[in-house]
Amino acid sequence: MDTTIPTEVIALIIGAFLLLFGYRVKKIAITIIWFIVGYWLVSLFVDKIVADQMWQLILCCVGGLVLGMFGMTIEKFAVFVTVGVAFGMSVIQNFGPVTDWTLPAIAVAVGVVAGVLGVWLIKPMIILSTAIEGSRLVLINGLALLGVAQPEWYLIAFLAVAAVGIIFQWNTCRRIE
Repeated sequence: MDTTIPTEVIALIIGAFLLLFGYRVKKIAITIIWFIVGYWLVSLFVDKIVADQMWQLILCCVGGLVLGMFGMTIEKFAVFVTVGVAFGMSVIQNFGPVTDWTLPAIAVAVGVVAGVLGVWLIKPMIILSTAIEGSRLVLINGLALLGVAQPEWYLIAFLAVAAVGIIFQWNTCRRIE
């Protein structure tokens, strides 16, 4: 009997955590998002360095941990990048696939604007970005666990789940600064 927990289950749990409690634990949320970015960045090229899948996983986790620790130490910069990356990744995820330079350019522009707003309006932008990133993780990994390809109604579901997270976080974090 296989007792390993699929990566999708872990990502689904982390996504639900970010979706509903991202602002309450903003330092942890920023660290998680930076870990995801570091993991993803290393995963882009690790197969060219190491052939063994176990070492690939270890190196991806190390990249995630390094960026996660960095994100935890420099808060304003981390807020800028976290909010920017969450918005930029959502643009690419929801309006992809990337076939030329226009979508990445739009994603970067949206990310920079969102990042600047994130530094000025920390609470609302942290709530928005953690709900957006949580929604993305919940839907992508939930669909993967069900064995379903990304359906045509994904954008509507993504926005609905993100809206639930935003409303829940806003209502439960009124007194938290």
